[in-house]
Amino acid sequence: EGSAHSTMAALLRFLPSRQTVWAPSALRVLEKRKNRVHRRMMSSSSDHPVVDCSVFFGSGSEPEKKDVLAQMKDALVVKGYFYAENVSVLPPEYIESVYAYHKKLHDLPTQVKSEYLVQKGGSYTGLDLGMDNAELPYEPGTVATVRAWDYSRWTPSENAKRLFYPGPEVLQPEMATFTDNLYDRQNVLGEALLTAFAEMFGLEPDAFRGHFKGDMGSIRLLYYPGCTAEEAAEANTGISAHTDFEAFTLMHQDAPGLQFLSPGGDTWIDAPVRPGEFVVIVGDVLERFTNGELKATPHRVVRTEHPRRSIIRFNAVNPNTLVEPMPQFVSDQRPPRYTPVRMKTHMETTMANLRAGKGAWDTQKNRSITANYVYSSP
Repeated sequence: EGSAHSTMAALLRFLPSRQTVWAPSALRVLEKRKNRVHRRMMSSSSDHPVVDCSVFFGSGSEPEKKDVLAQMKDALVVKGYFYAENVSVLPPEYIESVYAYHKKLHDLPTQVKSEYLVQKGGSYTGLDLGMDNAELPYEPGTVATVRAWDYSRWTPSENAKRLFYPGPEVLQPEMATFTDNLYDRQNVLGEALLTAFAEMFGLEPDAFRGHFKGDMGSIRLLYYPGCTAEEAAEANTGISAHTDFEAFTLMHQDAPGLQFLSPGGDTWIDAPVRPGEFVVIVGDVLERFTNGELKATPHRVVRTEHPRRSIIRFNAVNPNTLVEPMPQFVSDQRPPRYTPVRMKTHMETTMANLRAGKGAWDTQKNRSITANYVYSSP
């Protein structure tokens, strides 16, 4: 509601007085501004918040940007997510090309995929290559239908890329080249959002962004096959409930199945499919940085009869970054609620716990284990 009030104030600043005579060109500019602000008002009042990110790339006035920051903060605090629209580096036609490549990757024969299994030091996991190669369970006892090709810039060397990712002899362009281009484009949005997250709390622009260089981010191209009777006998979920271990995540889906749990809520919310927009959700790192002002967004994918694809980008921070409540979020009334930990340690601990079958989601308390994990030392 507060964001709607600030939007109305911004709109009133654009309205002429009765004595003002406007030239036709000025009226057209005014009308465009009114329409843009009206769209932002409509977005802020919808069930699924939509944020016009063009203001973070030089479009719009300072009052408009201030309004969008207020809307973004409200969306993340109340809902835990928003849809990012008008991102010029990730236009709909480019997203379509990513899905076309995505399909080529997942359509590779199982014999080829078996050469790139994570267990062999590669980048593929999937139930189609046996239970031993299924996604690690975030909830103990669950088996996921999801199949994944993963990409990260944390590959040891150029030579190792041949073992990690399918090369030009397998498909064109090679996986590392294609996904690295996607990574670059997502970085443009990622850095803009990290700046915006800081500014919406009144912090210096680089408060979060300064930890982003040399980040431990990754891309996942996920495929959920339509659940046949055979699949249903093996798997009981698309992917089980969890929060993401990094700072925040960009998510795109081509079919329904994704669900969110808003802060303090107990009802899972179906995330609509919006072809031209990525969903932005909060991860463990931002929850810990903000001392719980932002909450990592629980999410899951339900098992569906229809096939489903998604493009996921985890935005982490530098592995040596000390993740702890920032001073601006700590007071006598609100002491630190999280123990300090380095990004690399948080990732390694989380993955070790998953491999040990400990999971990442507390089903009894309905909350994230990883966001609230207590570390004895960084």
